Amino acid sequence: MSNFIIRLISSFVLIALIFLAFNIGEFTILLFCGLTVFLLFLEVNKSTLDSNNKIFFLFSPILGFIATFFIAQKIIFLIICLIILLFNISYSVQRFLRIYAQFYILLSLYLFINIICNVSGTINLKQPLYLLSLIIASDVGGYLIGKSVGKYKIFPKISPNKTFEGALGSILACILVWVLFFQGFTESIIIEIVSVIFISLCAQFGDFLVSFAKRSLAIKDSSNFIPGHGGVFDRMDSIIGGIFGYSLIVYLGYGL
Repeated sequence: MSNFIIRLISSFVLIALIFLAFNIGEFTILLFCGLTVFLLFLEVNKSTLDSNNKIFFLFSPILGFIATFFIAQKIIFLIICLIILLFNISYSVQRFLRIYAQFYILLSLYLFINIICNVSGTINLKQPLYLLSLIIASDVGGYLIGKSVGKYKIFPKISPNKTFEGALGSILACILVWVLFFQGFTESIIIEIVSVIFISLCAQFGDFLVSFAKRSLAIKDSSNFIPGHGGVFDRMDSIIGGIFGYSLIVYLGYGL
């Protein structure tokens, strides 16, 4: 099965899981997010820790999972984050990359649950589905156009397969999905187009950040959790980037 088909299937499975979680309730949303954070932390530790001690590998992933359920209790959430930070400081191998990656994940988690999903208030299903739809479109459009006509590399040393043509394909695919399914959620079409383009660019930037980290560690995939595709981080890289971009849009008052 081709990488494209696997990536497409994993995208729709992700949307289906989130839709199911949102229809069941707040606990299921937090559980889904917590398991995702656990797997992301596990992949980070696998790539940056050289110890065979299971405590080192599982300590921060377990804390990351627990932190998900205390997003609304900011003091407890910050205490858990501080414990994770102290744990990472105590182990010197790839310390800074590990701290950056795990707090990048935790911050995106906080933004996704509080700003995009609004779990503490009236749960908003439209915003995460809108965000994921655009990111999947960006991913698929970039892959198809990049593979078909991609010629000019953006950062060949970081991500040799990413091209300017693919980046443009990502943006155009996002605009197409917006036109078909989401157009008209603000009073200004210009603002909507700008926000759609911004989300696509943030998603692509998130992809580049993870590619840069993997290049620094001399690895191709974050793990082999998704057969034929790579790890959870390989699937979530653009989503996390998009979370940061769309959180800013929602904060400015232009979300769904």
